Amino acid sequence: MKGNRKAKARRPIEREYLATLNAAVPLDTWQAICTRAADDALAGDVKARDWLSKWLLGLETRQLTTLAAEESGAEPTAAAEGEIVARRQKLDDDTQTAEQNRQLFESLYSQASNSARPN
Repeated sequence: MKGNRKAKARRPIEREYLATLNAAVPLDTWQAICTRAADDALAGDVKARDWLSKWLLGLETRQLTTLAAEESGAEPTAAAEGEIVARRQKLDDDTQTAEQNRQLFESLYSQASNSARPN
C-alpha cells in the first residue's frame, strides 16, 4: 500500500483540455446529463449505474474538484469537503421534498378514493 502521495501536477496541455471540456459542457448541460443518468440507473440501466458510481465514488470527481479549487485559489481539500456538504444537503432536501410529495399524493388519492365510493 502506498503512503500519502500528493496528486501529480497537471501538465499545461492537460489543463487546457480540461478547461476546453468545461467550456463545452456548461453546468446546466452537465446537470441534465447527470439527471438522465440517475433516472436511467433507477430504472435498472447497469451502464448508467456504473457511470454514476465512477463519478460519485471514483477519483474523477476529486480531480475536477481539485482543478476548480486550484483555479479559484482555494484549498482543494476544503473545496472538496464543501462540495460534499452541499451535495449531502441537496440530497437531504430532495429526500424531504419527495417524502412531502408522497404524503400529499397519498392524501389526495385517499380523498379521491373515499369520495368515489357509493354510500
